[in-house]
Amino acid sequence: ENNLSLFKHMYNEEVNKVKNFCEEKADEISQRMEVLVEAAGASGVDVMKQKQTKRTSISIVGSLTQRFESMLHGSIGSQDPNGSTNLRDSSIPDISFKQSMSLDDEDPEHKLSASMNIIKKEELVRNSDSIKRAIRDIYRTAKLLHNYSIMNYTGFVKIAKKFDKTFPEHKGMFKKNNCDDGKQAELLAFKMEKIYSKWFCDGDIREAQAQMLTKKGDGLLTDWTQLRLGYRLGMCSILAMWVAWDCVWGQVAKGEVSIGGRSAFPVFRGIFGLLAWHWFWGMSVYVWTRYRINYIFLFEFDPRNVDTPIDIFNDAVDETLVFLICMLMYYKADAGDMPLWIPPRAYPLFLILYTMKCLIFPLKTRIPLWRAIRNVITAPLVSPTFFLTYVGDVFTSMVKVFQDLLWMVCFVASGDFLLSEVEHEDSNNIHAWTEQFWYKNIAIPLICLMPLWIRFNQCLRRYMDTGKRMPNLANAFKYALSQSVTLFGVFHPLYLMHSKQEDLHTALDEQEGLSVIGKSNLFQFFWMGLFVASSLYSFCWDVYMDWGLGRREYGYLGPRLMFPKKSHYYMVICADLVLRFMWVLTLIPPQSGAKFELPAYLSAISMVVELFRRTIWSFFRLEHEHRQNTEGFRRVNVVPLHFNTSHKHKYHQTTRVGWKVLIEIVVVTSVVIALSAFSVIVAQGATHRLQLPKPARDL
Repeated sequence: ENNLSLFKHMYNEEVNKVKNFCEEKADEISQRMEVLVEAAGASGVDVMKQKQTKRTSISIVGSLTQRFESMLHGSIGSQDPNGSTNLRDSSIPDISFKQSMSLDDEDPEHKLSASMNIIKKEELVRNSDSIKRAIRDIYRTAKLLHNYSIMNYTGFVKIAKKFDKTFPEHKGMFKKNNCDDGKQAELLAFKMEKIYSKWFCDGDIREAQAQMLTKKGDGLLTDWTQLRLGYRLGMCSILAMWVAWDCVWGQVAKGEVSIGGRSAFPVFRGIFGLLAWHWFWGMSVYVWTRYRINYIFLFEFDPRNVDTPIDIFNDAVDETLVFLICMLMYYKADAGDMPLWIPPRAYPLFLILYTMKCLIFPLKTRIPLWRAIRNVITAPLVSPTFFLTYVGDVFTSMVKVFQDLLWMVCFVASGDFLLSEVEHEDSNNIHAWTEQFWYKNIAIPLICLMPLWIRFNQCLRRYMDTGKRMPNLANAFKYALSQSVTLFGVFHPLYLMHSKQEDLHTALDEQEGLSVIGKSNLFQFFWMGLFVASSLYSFCWDVYMDWGLGRREYGYLGPRLMFPKKSHYYMVICADLVLRFMWVLTLIPPQSGAKFELPAYLSAISMVVELFRRTIWSFFRLEHEHRQNTEGFRRVNVVPLHFNTSHKHKYHQTTRVGWKVLIEIVVVTSVVIALSAFSVIVAQGATHRLQLPKPARDL
């Protein structure tokens, strides 16, 4: 009896689990439909239905809402013996079309300019495509739910039959207690077929089914594209091993100067940083797509201009091939291992021009990117969207890349790229601009501070738009603390100490030398403490605020996780703690003289590691935003699948800001600027005390 009671309890518990899951998923599908109706109705979008003989458009403010309501609450249309649905008898309301006015229409009330007609037509096509994508995704989810319900229903029926045979005295105990048989999901899927066929297939339900069902390779172009990507990746691997063998092994085995010791190496390193981020962006898009995180909706992208992961990887592998070929040819030509038909200095110049071309074309994706970068740089004049804050965060991880890009611009502008490697070695004034005041004390510090200052201003603008101190001011304080770390990292004499500590004992008397060293050690301890505090604060913010993890009631994770394995979350949390502390390597200025400064060829590793950390951060940042709408960038919490809305004014309504908020923003900004100026002044004073008299040969 005990075993029978236990079996009954376990059976009912599992049945209830499946029932609850099916009900939750069905409610989720219905909720997505409602959000789709609300979003489309609020935006005043028009759906365009094209026919061979005429152009028509429909306003969905009223009709789309009625169609979805009929889909949710109406009955299934009749079906003839041949399997086709009688759409006229369906509960779906007929579409009333309005004829589009031609350009030569004589009615003055309906004349529109040609440009307005073109813009309207493009908008209709774009939003029609977005609605198709949304309906297809909901339909496929309903079909998966139907298959899941049928499988579980069949399994429980077999279990009940086996029980009846084993215990005939209790036959029929579980006859009435079974899980969902999938009829509700089938009903939803059938209604979606009717909707899709009537709107986009002229009532042909078979064509609608063919378009809406998942196809092999759907979303990944064709198998030939994957084959093309595969063999080009093989070419990249061979070239990468060749470069590593010639450059790294040549230095270790033969003692030759590798590519890291060449004059143009910062050019390759800076472009390598951009190339690495291109690969990481493709990886991010793949992960978001794989785990159904709707980055298109969250970033407010136009779905017609979004590249698939395969497209991104194809572009990245082409750029990688050009990069590796130029790098290998430059090293071989400069080492004298190949005929000098093309001067070695031509390869870095060609790579620079090719990179500029990739940053400009294709225009359909680059124009929105540069427009977003402009809005990021002009913060806080522009109200930040979620994508603008994401770009600002990425900029904070690209400090080393920006430094190399500045070096590359100066390298070309000064004409140093015209000199051969021998002329570089013989010249005493090579790269003189790197020692000038404007480059060392102005340009480099500004590049280090610019991304942090941008994010700081974005946080203040969010506070001004929403009036919420939390989390905006707390986030602004995080970037203000990082700015202080950067200023001490740039101006503090920590770097000079390691190279001049012994010289101080000889240049100064013993008591004065110990006094200067003691003060410098005090600054060093203060800077290291500031760095540790900033890194821990940033780490805690990443885990608790950006990722929504660290909740004790969920095992120090969060609710409704979208990635399958919990171990991945714990691994990433530990990795983020370590990589946050490695961020200090990106704050050390080039040629600082610090003993712990990485060599030129190893600084590329720290650059890539930081970009990789930012990529991992973005996986969980968008997951949390998809689930929770943490900072209120969206009007609704539920994220519909692949539906593009153009009503940004609805999502970014700003509240009226009072004088108290403006005064508070001015005070916070003034305090941060004052602390930054104080850090620079104090650090420069300590540096001046630490400077030694110049040797006689330099006088």
